Amino acid sequence: MAGEVGVEPTLAVLETDVLPLYYSPICALLFYLNLLFSARYNRIVERYRFDAVRPEYYGMISEYREEMLKEESNFDGCSSLERYEDIEKWHLNCLLFEKEDTVPPGYSVGFEYLYLNDKEIAGMLNLRPKALSHIYLKQYGGHIGYSVRPSLRRQGIGTKMLKDFLPICKRDYHLNKVLITCLKENEASRRVIINNGGVYENDIFYPPADEILERYWISL
Repeated sequence: MAGEVGVEPTLAVLETDVLPLYYSPICALLFYLNLLFSARYNRIVERYRFDAVRPEYYGMISEYREEMLKEESNFDGCSSLERYEDIEKWHLNCLLFEKEDTVPPGYSVGFEYLYLNDKEIAGMLNLRPKALSHIYLKQYGGHIGYSVRPSLRRQGIGTKMLKDFLPICKRDYHLNKVLITCLKENEASRRVIINNGGVYENDIFYPPADEILERYWISL
């Protein structure tokens, strides 16, 4: 036992046929690379938090929009941000969706969230808590839509963002499970869903994009 006083350390493991990890240079290198990337991952994904859209974030939202447009990314979970160069007007439109008496006809109540720190927005997420009572969302859109900033992709942020948001779904909106969909060709989004416990239900043809959607359920 480490730290036990008066006990001479031994290398009894050397008496077996299996050498310790550090006796293989390649294994040792892989081990330390794993530590390095794990530390980098933790620094990246743990520094962000969720917040509602606020005027003090307009500048960061504009930068997020510009990067998404530059990279020709899909604005999933962004409440049609691509259509609004004026961020204040976009915000006012988001607020319309938060109440039953102001949501536009044919739409469902929805809430926009930013995943951010003091310097940048890493991702955006839109929750539709009454998705199952809406004909389009029940089939295609699901409860949650999200996107990750192009320059921060492939770093585990999407998985961490959804993981951090699921407790909010249960605590603030009293949901017991959520439906999330993704295009069949979108491997990154599929990994985010599955990494958070998504259980595949079925494929469904999505006419607007002439593509196949995969539908997943996550229990909360």
